[in-house]
Amino acid sequence: MPKYRSATTTHGRNMAGARALWRATGMTDSDFGKPIIAVVNSFTQFVPGHVHLRDLGKLVAEQIEASGGVAKEFNTIAVDDGIAMGHGGMLYSLPSRELIADSVEYMVNAHCADAMVCISNCDKITPGMLMASLRLNIPVIFVSGGPMEAGKTKLSDQIIKLDLVDAMIQGADPKVSDDQSNQVERSACPTCGSCSGMFTANSMNCLTEALGLSQPGNGSLLATHADRKQLFLNAGKRIVELTKRYYEQNDESALPRNIASKAAFENAMTLDIAMGGSTNTVLHLLAAAQEAEIDFTMSDIDKLSRKVPQLCKVAPSTQKYHMEDVHRAGGVLGILGELDRAGLLNRNVKNVLGLTL
Repeated sequence: MPKYRSATTTHGRNMAGARALWRATGMTDSDFGKPIIAVVNSFTQFVPGHVHLRDLGKLVAEQIEASGGVAKEFNTIAVDDGIAMGHGGMLYSLPSRELIADSVEYMVNAHCADAMVCISNCDKITPGMLMASLRLNIPVIFVSGGPMEAGKTKLSDQIIKLDLVDAMIQGADPKVSDDQSNQVERSACPTCGSCSGMFTANSMNCLTEALGLSQPGNGSLLATHADRKQLFLNAGKRIVELTKRYYEQNDESALPRNIASKAAFENAMTLDIAMGGSTNTVLHLLAAAQEAEIDFTMSDIDKLSRKVPQLCKVAPSTQKYHMEDVHRAGGVLGILGELDRAGLLNRNVKNVLGLTL
């Protein structure tokens, strides 16, 4: 049976100094035999997809503590691609993925955490945390902040749905009046959450479901929906169960590399093709597979693209449907169900709930 990683810093006379410091964070004698679980948050006031994550991190931590673990939260950075776009700021977006992956690895390994709950949402944050999770290969559950509600406004006597791209297009079109452009700008992003269409953020959060590393609903349930809170509460409870399964029962099926197998990566890309997801997922999935030491390549993606149909047309490909509509139609599981009926999925892969697809 593998002992808790955290025992390195909590057991033995030679760790008296480390225990003294743990005590200064609020830990007591009774905590030193419990698993230490990192709540890996990405709260920031710079990014609408992350502005609400501070309180959600507290929910996860409280549930971990109530379930018999010790929760220790830290933050990593989050770049908003929409704000960084169109100027030199965009040069920092993709490299931030590596900083995120490295910072998660450094914090978790430096303090010998036993497991993680990764609270992500936007473009490079989910991929960065995914890379770190597969690199570290300790129990993990992903739970994202959720998509933004679609914007709405009245143009030419019609109510239309909006997203970030509509504001960008209107602002760049010289034929559009200042009043109309301003109207769209003020209506395009009405709530917290990742941008409301099938952009990189929502695509990657959907793919974590197919990889088995998040709970059903993670990719499509709106940030403002009452049920989103339940995903965070469930994640806090479930991660303690996963952690004990691995460390106390020597059950390696609880580890992310055994959940996000090659078959799961194939399912994720199959989902991506079917839902018309962001093409950025290609570079992120390949990077994650490399961290997991999985032989998943462009050749595999090419083979899948020749047999998997596109089933969905979601913003920015259309103004009619956004992530809220995807969720109402059944979300990721609805799309996977269609793919399963066509015999296009590996059905025996398991997720963090211990259930097969």
